[in-house]
Order: sequence, then C-alpha cells, then structure tokens
Amino acid sequence: MVTDNTRRRLLKVALLGTAYPLVGCVSTSAKNTQPALIGCAINGRDRFCAVVANADGQFIRQVALPERGHGVATHRRLHHAVAFARRPGRYFQVFDFNTGESIKLRPADNNRHYYGHGVYSNDGQWLYATEGQRGSSRGIIGVYDVVAGYQKVAEFSGFGIGPHEVIVMPDDRLVIGVGGVHTNGREPLNLTTMSPSLSYLDRNGELVDQVGLRDHKLSIRHLAHDGDKTVLCGQQYRGEPEEYPALLAMHKAGGPMVQLEAEPEQWARFNHYIASIAATKEWILATSPRGNCYGIWSKQTLKLVELAPLPDASGVVVQDETFKVSSGAGGVVSLSNATSKHVSQSGIQWDNHWSVIT
Repeated sequence: MVTDNTRRRLLKVALLGTAYPLVGCVSTSAKNTQPALIGCAINGRDRFCAVVANADGQFIRQVALPERGHGVATHRRLHHAVAFARRPGRYFQVFDFNTGESIKLRPADNNRHYYGHGVYSNDGQWLYATEGQRGSSRGIIGVYDVVAGYQKVAEFSGFGIGPHEVIVMPDDRLVIGVGGVHTNGREPLNLTTMSPSLSYLDRNGELVDQVGLRDHKLSIRHLAHDGDKTVLCGQQYRGEPEEYPALLAMHKAGGPMVQLEAEPEQWARFNHYIASIAATKEWILATSPRGNCYGIWSKQTLKLVELAPLPDASGVVVQDETFKVSSGAGGVVSLSNATSKHVSQSGIQWDNHWSVIT
C-alpha cells in the first residue's frame, strides 16, 4: 500500500518536475523574518518538523519533531507554539516560535493518545487538547496549565468518541468536532454505528449543546469560526464510495446545522474529505489534500463560488482579511476578498494545517 508520505512525495515530483527541488523544511532565509504562520511539515523520509514562516509563507526557522505533526496552537504573548502529533499521537511539542527553542516535549499519558489538535484559552492560561482513551476511543479534552509548565490539571469528557479538532469561541466556550469513530490505531471499527457530533462545552467542561448531521456517516472533524458566533465544520464521509454528500456545514449555538451547497460532481472533487477551513465575514474557504483542490463559498448564499485546483491543498488561515493557503507541494496561495489571487513557492512540504500568530 502506498503510504501518505510516499503519495505526497510522488505527487510533488509529478506536478513540479525539475522546476523545484524536492525539499522539506530546507529553504533560503526570507527577507521578512517576522513570524506570522506556523505549520507542520514533512522533511524527507520519516523526518518531520514544525516550520515558522513569514506572512508570505516563506521559511524562517524549523523545529524538529519526533514523529509526524498535525495541528499547531499559538500563544502570542508568551511566543509559544504547540505542535500536536498526528493521531493516534504520542506527544505534543512546545517551542518558542521566535527562537525555535524547545520548551517541553510532553508524552501522552498512559492509556491516552492525542488526536492532533489543541487550542489555547482566550486568556492564555490553559491549553486544551483533544485526546482519546486507548481501547475505547472515549473522547477527552485534556486541560493543561500553561504557567505550571503544561501540567495536566483536568480532563473533560462525556461528549462522545473520537474527537478531532477543538476551538475556543469568543465567549470562552469550547467547540469540539466529534468524529464518532472508534479506531484501533487508524483502523475504523464502528462505521455502521458511528455517532458524530458538534459539541459545545462551557469553561467548566459541562456539555451545553450538541448537534449532528442527518447522515451519521459524515464524521465531523475540522472546525473554524468567523470571529463571532458562527462555527464551520468540515466532514470526512465514511459511507458508500459512489456517494458525494455535502462536506461543509455552518452552525450557531441553539440552532440547526446548515449545510453549504455545491453540485454532487463538485463535492466529488473533494474526495470525501475536508482538511482545513477558514472564514471571513463574507467568505468560507476549505481545502482537500485528497482532492487536490480548495473551494470558496459565500456565507450569504451558502453556495460554492469557486473550485480551484491546488496540489495537496493543505492549511488555510485568515490574515488581515486575506486567505493564506498552503500546499504539500510547496505552493502558497494568497486570496484577497476571494477574488485577487497571488501564487508563490515556499519550498516546504506543508502538512494539513496552518496556524496564524494573532
């Protein structure tokens, strides 16, 4: 079977030919050395790192990771970043994004694994990480005290199995994309009975709202919010290969899920998987590395307005009302107002997610 790493490397060679060297995190120094973006990356066979980049996605520095990373959380005041291991992850790595200095390598607790994502509380006091209980996939939000050296002080649970991404809303509530899938390693075991949800917890870890989609084969995984009250969730479809349901939905607490619109053949381009999502007041952008594309939707009409090819389309963030999109083939796309597009090369084999230093 072709591994995900091999797929990325072969894809990059096929698409870029000899125009760009096959590199991971190695790059020339950028003229602008102000850290603005952070993402995990692949640095050759079985070599992984987190990369700090400037606002144009150009390399500033890297931090070696013991295994493949996934999501990154950032703490602007302390200059901390946390790279989370890809599920079922065995570590998270805390480092200073200004210097690259390692602060803490935190292994998963016994009988626990990380799901690849985490986020700081709005006041920066806590780090929240999505975790699972080995053997059952019981969902856990690990709560870590930042000032106490990332000591684990609590666990929130009771919202389902297989959580993936967690975000913090402006009112301090946590929102969790609960995939609903029980796994052994990365092998799914309960696809006929899976029960995904979008779950809201208050700051004390109490479940205050929980909604799902009509199709229980849509595993809710990746999240974003628009800076206000709207949550965006991206799904992985675990049903019939020939079916192509909607993979994006919007939600406001207390209301129903609202699915974004596209034609079935357009959803087919996403190959059953949404990796990263970002939103402005007017637009929503979502990527699919499996589909080698990204899409842009109007928040007002809920309709797809652009479907664009991008090899191994990976992370997306909003920076100064501009979408910044990364690619596992090294590309960086900047889109202002979803109309003006600038494409450049970073020479970095970006993984699925980007974080912005805000």
